[in-house]
Amino acid sequence: MEIDLSKIKPDTMIRKINEAAARADTEEDFKMEAVQILRSEVLDKFKLPYGKFEKGIFVSGLRGRADVLYGHLFIEFEKPGVLKAKRGFDHAIDQLKRYIMGDARIEKAFSRYFGVAIDGQKIGFIRFVEKEKAWSTQGPYDINSQTILRFLEALRGLYRKPLDADQLIKDFGPESNTAKETVNVLYKKLQSAKSERTKTLFSDWKRVFSQVCAYSPEKIKGLEKFYGLPPNVDPESLLFTIHSYYALIMKLMAAEVAVLFGEPYMRSYIRRLEDAYLKGHEDLKKELEELEEGGIFLRIGIVNFLEADYFSWYLNEWDEELAKVIIGVVKELAYYEVGTAELEPERIKDLFKRLYQYLVPKKIRHDLGEYYTPDWLAELLLREIDYGGNPDTRLLDPACGSGTFLVLAIKKAREYREKHFMDLGEALDKITKNIVGFDLNPLAVLASRTNYLIAIGDYIRQRKAERIRIPVFLADSILVERKTTLYEEIYLLKTVAGEFHIPLSVVKKDLLTSVLGIVEDCVKNKYKLNDFKARVQREVEELNEQEIFILSHLFDLLLKLEEKGKNKIWIRILKNSFAPLFEGKFDYVVGNPPWINWESLP
Repeated sequence: MEIDLSKIKPDTMIRKINEAAARADTEEDFKMEAVQILRSEVLDKFKLPYGKFEKGIFVSGLRGRADVLYGHLFIEFEKPGVLKAKRGFDHAIDQLKRYIMGDARIEKAFSRYFGVAIDGQKIGFIRFVEKEKAWSTQGPYDINSQTILRFLEALRGLYRKPLDADQLIKDFGPESNTAKETVNVLYKKLQSAKSERTKTLFSDWKRVFSQVCAYSPEKIKGLEKFYGLPPNVDPESLLFTIHSYYALIMKLMAAEVAVLFGEPYMRSYIRRLEDAYLKGHEDLKKELEELEEGGIFLRIGIVNFLEADYFSWYLNEWDEELAKVIIGVVKELAYYEVGTAELEPERIKDLFKRLYQYLVPKKIRHDLGEYYTPDWLAELLLREIDYGGNPDTRLLDPACGSGTFLVLAIKKAREYREKHFMDLGEALDKITKNIVGFDLNPLAVLASRTNYLIAIGDYIRQRKAERIRIPVFLADSILVERKTTLYEEIYLLKTVAGEFHIPLSVVKKDLLTSVLGIVEDCVKNKYKLNDFKARVQREVEELNEQEIFILSHLFDLLLKLEEKGKNKIWIRILKNSFAPLFEGKFDYVVGNPPWINWESLP
């Protein structure tokens, strides 16, 4: 069994630790009570072993006894008040270093360990950062809900796998049973699709994907052998299926991260899905419907994580067989420690880039013109433009792919915040306003948003605003298509569902967000055309007759799509498409443009 943070009452732990510190006259007094608190509040509740106490350590000619070693977590207890003084804190941290070096024995194993010093009033943390070959010390901090959570995450992390690209490839790559079983079932459901929405999303995915790479069905033949499918499969359906599988992994991981950092004492999202499945596959479907609508993210205040998503079609083809393979993905993800983003931040780069590189083999990706920027090249370019991470400066990647440049820019912004003692909540607001990405590929946008969310994860706890927007948009950063009609100049978006028109003047007047919000609500509630006209005229007084006429056509088209079961996605795509018109100016534009031959460009 492992630690479920939702079942721990931090206030109770804090109160008991503070009371123990107040009663203690010596280090031993505090240690004895603190160990009992750890047992009663955490270990006993989850039937976990007690760890090793007074473990003998020998390093560099010195002998010592570590207070507690729990897996790879050392805890050093001190007399209350000791950590408040620099000398006392430094001594405790030095002890933890020696314990780690002695138990690990070789330097390359140091990074597996985590150290906690606690005196009942203050707490501090230490770990070895492998890449920098240096120790990272944090604290001393007051004992509060945030620092206790950090301590518990370190404890829980011993039972879970770190968020690591190599581990993800092993568990979810094409050679894994999880990938083969899930892709096979998804492919079968897509081939026998009954829902018009599924067919429409697949058709429009083909249109969009042909615009973002040198795409043709011939170039993706041979993919089937990696997933144990017969040679006569439809290659386009198979690639869409693999994209859907990849997207599902990212959505589930993102939801777990959002819950951990947004509502840390809420039930684990992965565990919630497992519990739902035990009740029946329809209960699991209801939970996933909420996920695909963005519900779990909205509860935490993230307003745009899931939108313009082509990959939720599986819910329209739902049955017991599909539920079985999806819960298999969920159970595999349950072994991962999403707190890695806080415990080992140097691991957090573009986590999902390499997984995709394995899911779609190199030759096929390169034939399609899909090249992913290596981390070393992105780091070099950020140095070349002299980006120092100041979150007040604005940086755009106009072809952001899975977010390599964005994640590295966020890392630099985090380092800048630490050096300049900037408030966490203030830093979060500035990062999410000023580090921005656009991409035409819906799968890349989802990957980029997931990587972005993980990169800012622990900052979410300190958010000042109620709403957080992940500034990665499904948009053409160069061109928003325009057209002149008999009535007015318009922007248009072409899809397989039809052409969507927006008056140019509506965008210039900065009315687009409010207008699309009304359109979406009226479609959802199945307004009559005249009722829509009356409402939009009443609520947006700046609109003229021609603008209302064009918007009425947009509403009518969306309403018909809703009636045919083909809606849900188009208004979100419209909102994203116009992002380049509203994001303003940037201090830096950096990225790796798409590798597409001229003859393949739309």
